[in-house]
Amino acid sequence: MRLRRMLAIARAEWIHNRRDPRSLVVIVVLPVVLLLLFGYGINYDLQHIPFAVYDLDGTEMGRSLIQQFQHSRYFSLREVITDRRRVDVLLDTEEVVFVLVVPPGLGRDLGAGRDAKVQALLNGSDTVRANVALGYIEGAILDYSTKLGIEFARHHGLSGTTPFTVHPIIFYNPGLESDNFIIPGLIVLLLAVLTALLTSTCIVRERELGSFETLVASPATALEIMLGKMLPYAVMAFADVLLCIIAGRLIFGVRVTGNISLLLAISIVFLAASLSIGILFSALARTQRVAIFLAFLGTFLPTVLLSGFVFPLRSMPAALQLISKVIPATHFLVVVRSIYLKASGMAVLWPLVLILAVFAVTLLAIAAKAFKKRI
Repeated sequence: MRLRRMLAIARAEWIHNRRDPRSLVVIVVLPVVLLLLFGYGINYDLQHIPFAVYDLDGTEMGRSLIQQFQHSRYFSLREVITDRRRVDVLLDTEEVVFVLVVPPGLGRDLGAGRDAKVQALLNGSDTVRANVALGYIEGAILDYSTKLGIEFARHHGLSGTTPFTVHPIIFYNPGLESDNFIIPGLIVLLLAVLTALLTSTCIVRERELGSFETLVASPATALEIMLGKMLPYAVMAFADVLLCIIAGRLIFGVRVTGNISLLLAISIVFLAASLSIGILFSALARTQRVAIFLAFLGTFLPTVLLSGFVFPLRSMPAALQLISKVIPATHFLVVVRSIYLKASGMAVLWPLVLILAVFAVTLLAIAAKAFKKRI
């Protein structure tokens, strides 16, 4: 082995990478993008957690407790509830993460030196967010209780006590079991990545195999070609939806509490959007390798980091939250978890279904526009 020949080959390869824009993207741009995504996306801390208050006590002590939460940077009061039915609406629509219930007689019990409990009604459909929020709630209650204990000791000459405790009640996922949160998210992740990969080589494969000329010479329009290419993969992807639901039930014990037929129907809309993403990459790429790489990169990372699959969207910067809105998996994830855990119906989910339909039509139209019927 001669060092001179080896260095000559290395120099040639270096020059090639320096002049190749795709190599520069992988070498320079990709690490920066991944660092920004992971750095801002992976964040288990929550700030300005939206909550509501259901004050059944109406005393100065209850108002003082509410102010403890209002003055914290971790909480953001959205509503003071006067009707019990409003509690279910706020938690079901995820307008708030929890509802703080101040029980009747709280001020009287504390004034008499008796221990008192406050309730925290949490939405447990997102186990990560619920666990973090519960930790913050318990910390705020403990801090306020300690202050009361010190003040009581100062006035009565007794040792400080902590008269306040919090009694959490978890909705939709009472045990905060991670499988109930992760499995529906995994279904969305697998479908998003798999469907895009399935169709990512449809068009570019014709170019590499030399059969693109036949496709161009056919009387079929670009839209007809796209739909014809997607149809068999749509059937396969729908079978995967059924497979994921069955496997989640049999292997992990996670069952659909809502309407399975509704879930399957909405899945068709999402599959149309995801398949269109793969078709679009196939129409733009020049090789199958590039198409597969784009499909994987364009679906896997956004779905994992920016859809709410693992990391709470509310903990991300506003710019990333805005980007998450243009990812179909973000909206489908809410649909799947709502049907799985809350048994939500079309009356609640129709805005998300409409968004997914718009994505499907728009992406398919862009893919048809990007497909050129010429050699």
